[in-house]
Amino acid sequence: MGENYIIHPELEGGAFTFQGGKNGVLLLHGYTATTAEVRPLGELLHRNGFSVSAPLLPGHGAHPDDLNRTRWQDWLRSAEDAYASLSRQCDQVWVAGESMGGLLSLLLAARHPEIQGLLLYAPALQVRKLWGAYLLQYVKKHLPKRSKTNELLWKGYNVYPLRGAAEMLRLQKVVRRELGSIRQPTLAIFSEKDATVPTSASKLLKDRLGTRDLEVVILKNSPHVILLANEQQKVHDLTLNFLSKRLDRLSREDRAHTGFPIALGAGN
Repeated sequence: MGENYIIHPELEGGAFTFQGGKNGVLLLHGYTATTAEVRPLGELLHRNGFSVSAPLLPGHGAHPDDLNRTRWQDWLRSAEDAYASLSRQCDQVWVAGESMGGLLSLLLAARHPEIQGLLLYAPALQVRKLWGAYLLQYVKKHLPKRSKTNELLWKGYNVYPLRGAAEMLRLQKVVRRELGSIRQPTLAIFSEKDATVPTSASKLLKDRLGTRDLEVVILKNSPHVILLANEQQKVHDLTLNFLSKRLDRLSREDRAHTGFPIALGAGN
């Protein structure tokens, strides 16, 4: 159903989990996408000893009309459920998200201070012309995409469902109000060539995020889907370096309290 609306229907886009060690990472994909967007990052993290979970968010992966029938609370509920499941398996959980997945990651962190940290890839705190979805949703269901996403190994809709886009705008407003309460270490990566999320979103994050441990990186040549684009290797290196430094810090703190060494990134 709806294959004519899906770019790269041959790719795996369903929910997935990779069982690894006691450090877990929850991966959240973006609006109109599927988990194909976060799978390469999930495979990288799993190779480095992490347990990984990536839910397929409601309304995605089937037909654009499904996304027009969802609300932002549905996406959050799905992310909450996946986080709860991963938390039962892991001692520490990090949350990572691309675009709208970045918004959900921030909201989870605000509501779950026990989350260890955030990895944000073009988080959709600002989206060019998103406000137009409020008006257009009353005159049409979908807006055709003009991007070149089909050149990447990305699976998702080739249109923007407009009622769903209006829901993302509502989610965006909720997340902005919560930014000051977020204290977790955060890596945020943006790109100058992102036609969807402007680099000004990085300033908003710097100005409002409550954590003192924030790393912001601005790439030069990546489109919006940072996780699958031409600077993917740099993004992977930045991700692993960020996690390694924070896990090493946590390990030193635990050793100071217990007197016992801890193996980082190791399996069970």
